[in-house]
Amino acid sequence: MKRTPRGQHEPVGHAEFDLLLPAPAEPALSAGRHAQLKEHLMDEILTSRADAHAVGTPRPRPRRAAWIALPVAATLAVGALAVGPWDLGSGDGDGGVQALTGPHPEPPTVTLEPGTTENLAAAVDHIALAAARQPVLEPRKDQYIYIESQVSFRRSMKTGGEEESWVDPLHKRQIWLSPDGAKGWLYEPGDSFGEKKGQDLDDGPGRGSSHRHSYDAMKALPTDPDALLKKLYPDGAKPGDPEADWDAFKESGSMLHEQLAPPETSAALYKAAARIPGVTLVGKTTDAKGRPGIALAFVRGDSRFEWIFDKSTYAYLGQREVLLKETDGMKPGTVVGQTSVVTRAVVDAKKELPGGGKV
Repeated sequence: MKRTPRGQHEPVGHAEFDLLLPAPAEPALSAGRHAQLKEHLMDEILTSRADAHAVGTPRPRPRRAAWIALPVAATLAVGALAVGPWDLGSGDGDGGVQALTGPHPEPPTVTLEPGTTENLAAAVDHIALAAARQPVLEPRKDQYIYIESQVSFRRSMKTGGEEESWVDPLHKRQIWLSPDGAKGWLYEPGDSFGEKKGQDLDDGPGRGSSHRHSYDAMKALPTDPDALLKKLYPDGAKPGDPEADWDAFKESGSMLHEQLAPPETSAALYKAAARIPGVTLVGKTTDAKGRPGIALAFVRGDSRFEWIFDKSTYAYLGQREVLLKETDGMKPGTVVGQTSVVTRAVVDAKKELPGGGKV
């Protein structure tokens, strides 16, 4: 599968994006880089719920493109990919697989606006100031962070020796996460490969995440942009190395996706990310809900990954991945991954909704 935002997401082309997700092993990895890739892989496997209990005739294994981002299991995953089998459901033979085969709706396309470094610093100053002014939402240890988003990701599945790729229609995604990242719940019935009744994200056998993108971890980050920039890069890597620059941008996107952060931490993160070589300003874009915005962007392979901010208020809206070249039969300008934040809140229990009620 190609990763195309944090459930955690490359161009991995998304073929690598997965807030938010590791890459194939390579020789002579540093201990720090090895740990980072291992964590990414574990997050991906966890959110994808490996098909450990499948019985009977082996089914074709679908692949889900993960994102930066996006999340405990990044949605909108940016960057290198980790591929894991997805459980298509129970007790219905191959009906689930057949439901995934075409025809699929055409993905949205957009006019590609050029990115530039002109006015980048000024735009980031506005974005950081808007972030610093956000109200503080600080969860207790016994509470949960609730994020509702509208999302869409690229998917691929290999059947009969051929691989089919498509983009899921835009749909709702809801996630609950404890401040330490050890407990959670994911509900995303519109996902092609998702568990229709919801998915438990609690730590347990097979999950070995360090929770580096949890609220508690975000709260512990430095709020000085220069110090934070160093944290974004793999151990020993410095700005100017294209692969390391991508890793830093991807790591930043993972922190943005499906998480709360203290306002001062968010402000520092935007300032730090703007100093990553290759980051540009896109002056005209829209998020998944069609809201007009500007974007901080990074080109990786055949894709451009964008963090989108409201054009007037500079509030963070979401992320998207847009193809720059034809890929898998999809033309330039095709939006192959996107996430738009609808609600961020603190609630008292899993599946509880802000203002009352339950999923």
